[in-house]
Amino acid sequence: MNLPKNHKSYTDKYFSRTKEILEAEGLNPKVSVKVFTRGIGNVVGLDDTVEVLTKFSNIEKTGEIWVTKKHTYNTKDSLIIYKAPAQDVVDLETLSLGVLSDALSKDKGLKESSPQEITDKFRRLKEIYQDVPILYFGARHYHWSKDAEIAKAALAGGAVQTSTDVGSANIGKEGVGTTPHFLTLVLAAIYGKELATLKTAQLFDKHIDPSVPRTTLTDTFNKELTDSLAVAKYFGQRKNSFRIDTCGENIGEGGSLYNGQKTKDPSYQMGTGVTVELAKNLRMNLINNGFGDFTETVLSSSFGNEEKAKIFMQANQEFKEKTGYNLFAAVGIGEVYKAQFCTADIFEVDGKPMSKIGREVNEIDYTQMRRVI
Repeated sequence: MNLPKNHKSYTDKYFSRTKEILEAEGLNPKVSVKVFTRGIGNVVGLDDTVEVLTKFSNIEKTGEIWVTKKHTYNTKDSLIIYKAPAQDVVDLETLSLGVLSDALSKDKGLKESSPQEITDKFRRLKEIYQDVPILYFGARHYHWSKDAEIAKAALAGGAVQTSTDVGSANIGKEGVGTTPHFLTLVLAAIYGKELATLKTAQLFDKHIDPSVPRTTLTDTFNKELTDSLAVAKYFGQRKNSFRIDTCGENIGEGGSLYNGQKTKDPSYQMGTGVTVELAKNLRMNLINNGFGDFTETVLSSSFGNEEKAKIFMQANQEFKEKTGYNLFAAVGIGEVYKAQFCTADIFEVDGKPMSKIGREVNEIDYTQMRRVI
């Protein structure tokens, strides 16, 4: 397979910075990662994905890779399991997932959008989001060779930044990003889940250039309100922000069931995932504790959906009228056209169970897997 000479410019910035932090702190535990997708389909693209992991790391010497023996997949089936020192693989997630997603998408015959169609999509979103900045965060969903072109089209349509260096090179800048689940999970294994999000913010603040905005992902352990307040107290009167990316398995901390069940509300008001209720609860918690002037929130997870965008912008307007503060300050958008997206989740650190809440992994049936490294 044709691969770039260097993967770094195609890597989401938060993974590059995580590697920088882990190296600076001398932290390098072995992580176990499960790669999966949703829906049903044929298993393809495994060899190319393994090639990404082996070409750009020492995993052949330091770790192991397993691939499924199955020829078809169902939702959340293990397609690939890899285990390696964290520093070896943290910055390979973007490229490897993009290669696998591309293969699965082609096998399903999913149609790619043209650059003009992508630009038009972002123009429509810009009309909805108005002065709220749009960030393109979708590099992991598409093949690395398409990243520069997709990013260029998104920027032409109104996005202000992208998550990779090759994407942001279109505007003469480097990629941008927040903290990722990966870093918080590694730190949780060392410092405990209760302190992990706070420690993530502290180490990012310690090692990353002060010109980089301090934006902390809050949902790793489903303590969005508790963890964001702890981080806000650490920063005090210094500007910082929080990204909400609560997965569809969870109701955000302090949130309500939808129709009495733990499920998704089609109007995004309550229930699982990133909801209006969660955004309001988190923001009000910060405002009521004196951090309204020093904090902002960034929302991600399906915010390229135009109906969802309209609902949240209406909520933002109402929230401003009521409190004088914005509900959210930016959105991250990953999906620019339909593809068979893949996910990589840590499920062990140094052989002990560790995962984000809602993505716990039951015991892996290695009889259904084949070790290739």
